[in-house]
Amino acid sequence: MNRQLLSSFKNIFTALLLTYITSTQLVIAGNIRLPSLGGDSYSTIISPEDEILLGEAFMRSLRDQLTLIEDSTLNHYVKNLGQKLVGQSDDPTRDFEFFIVDDPTINAFAGPAGKIGIHSGLIDKAESEGELAAVLAHEISHITQRHLMRRVENQQGLPLSTIATVLATVVAASASPEAGQAIAATATGLSIQKQINFTRSNEQEADRIGMQILNDAGYSPKSMPSFFRKLQQANRNSGDSVPEYLRTHPLTISRIADAESRASQLTTPTNQEDKGVEFQLVKQLIKIHHFNNPDIALRYYHKLNKNRGDKYEYRYGYGVTLLESGDPQQALIQLQQLLKDTPDNPMLTISVAKTKLAIGDIDGALQSIKKTVRLYPAHIPLILAYTELLNRQKNYTEAVRLLEDGIKYHSNSPELQHQLAVIHARANHPVESHLAEAEYQFMRGETKNSLSQLDYADRALRESRGSELRSNKFILSSTIDALRVIYEEKEKLEDAATQN
Repeated sequence: MNRQLLSSFKNIFTALLLTYITSTQLVIAGNIRLPSLGGDSYSTIISPEDEILLGEAFMRSLRDQLTLIEDSTLNHYVKNLGQKLVGQSDDPTRDFEFFIVDDPTINAFAGPAGKIGIHSGLIDKAESEGELAAVLAHEISHITQRHLMRRVENQQGLPLSTIATVLATVVAASASPEAGQAIAATATGLSIQKQINFTRSNEQEADRIGMQILNDAGYSPKSMPSFFRKLQQANRNSGDSVPEYLRTHPLTISRIADAESRASQLTTPTNQEDKGVEFQLVKQLIKIHHFNNPDIALRYYHKLNKNRGDKYEYRYGYGVTLLESGDPQQALIQLQQLLKDTPDNPMLTISVAKTKLAIGDIDGALQSIKKTVRLYPAHIPLILAYTELLNRQKNYTEAVRLLEDGIKYHSNSPELQHQLAVIHARANHPVESHLAEAEYQFMRGETKNSLSQLDYADRALRESRGSELRSNKFILSSTIDALRVIYEEKEKLEDAATQN
């Protein structure tokens, strides 16, 4: 393992160990308590350390109940947009996690510890990046104002893990009535659901603060009431089928009027509606995903391009569906024409590289993406696409270097850590592979899996042969030991939270 990676591990170890020792003392003292309803002082609210545990347990349960979209391009876009908005909030340094639920309905939700999920249908139905940003800004405001934490009652004797499961089940049930129905229907589930439903004042406060975030981030605050109006219209035309967003974020005439009044006060000439090229391309990827059938998608885009062939995003969608339907030659013609209009566009570059790979031109695929990676060295989807191509050429050394450089930019990226584990495994570096996989599992809140990976790494190190590995044996052994301290302290926290 190189010195840069060891340095990264040491930095993680120092920061996290201090946090975990502090929070361990809280757990041992029996101080894990969920907030009392109506308590306004910070001392009555769940501590930040305990909220992190709640958030991780929430995500573990959510992944068991819902399908999350794992596409790196889509997730990168949503995370970047979310972080742009967080930077304009009143808590810009807070950790947030943005992710996409694979569901065609329009919905979004804020979970504990900055976990914000949006349904893929929300991206599909939003007509501009400003509308999507409006929903994200609203959910960010719920978290920065601690609405959820203030709405969950102190459940005496109920373990933190149980609260997390019920919270996740309530979210899952709103996405799919069949998901977790048994738990949601229990007395505990109904009680907690009643308490986490945001009040009218919560919603209006999130609207007002969200519009300020939108304005400060350069979007028109009118995007929020505009989106509300569209939802209201959709509700009128839906008959018995109420849009999911309205079930969890009820709209009233006064709320819409308040949002419109606030937006008119904030709007400036520089804050105009932005449809955004990247947003439009992301919409096409979501739409193609929702088709679930490349042939149907191909007919859809063929018709669109025939009638509206000048639309950049439709031409992109046509190229992607040509590739997915098994015609990479025609796909390459479509996509390369677009690349002339927007050279070095990361999303387009990745699609061109995938198309060339499908044709069998791996050298051409590498050439297509190499320059763009240099221009955008922190772009996670580009890094992942490029290292996968290097992997196919068995250029593991360069792939590892590129991933480690990417981890410098994104020290908490589970995607990069997972890819690093894969590359090390292909290169027959079992110790390094298990270490990277341990970090990947740890970032996902899967602490027990992380410890198992450390055991595998330790065993592989003891069984290792070869002069190069022996020269790094002390560094690798020290890294395993340092991470084990972190992971075991975290496991103690989780076990204590489960029992209290």
